[in-house]
Amino acid sequence: MTSLAADIRAARSAAERVLDELDLGAYVFSVEPKEGGWVLTLECAAADAWQVVSLPVDPSELRASLDDASLRRRLGAEWLSRLEGPRA
Repeated sequence: MTSLAADIRAARSAAERVLDELDLGAYVFSVEPKEGGWVLTLECAAADAWQVVSLPVDPSELRASLDDASLRRRLGAEWLSRLEGPRA
């Protein structure tokens, strides 16, 4: 079993890789465990405005995406669908 700190680092690295592949104009994010599950909070430029979205994430799926390009693309598509309008 991995430590929570190691899980957070892996989830953060994976989320950053997915977000970098989305080619967003600018963004900041956090990934953290919450009472009801893990949450990615993304702040980014989209649709001519700065947006903030919170998305539920599965830390094991994020970790797996580090080695699986198709999973990264699927996660990226899901996350983009939650943003309003075109990317900046």
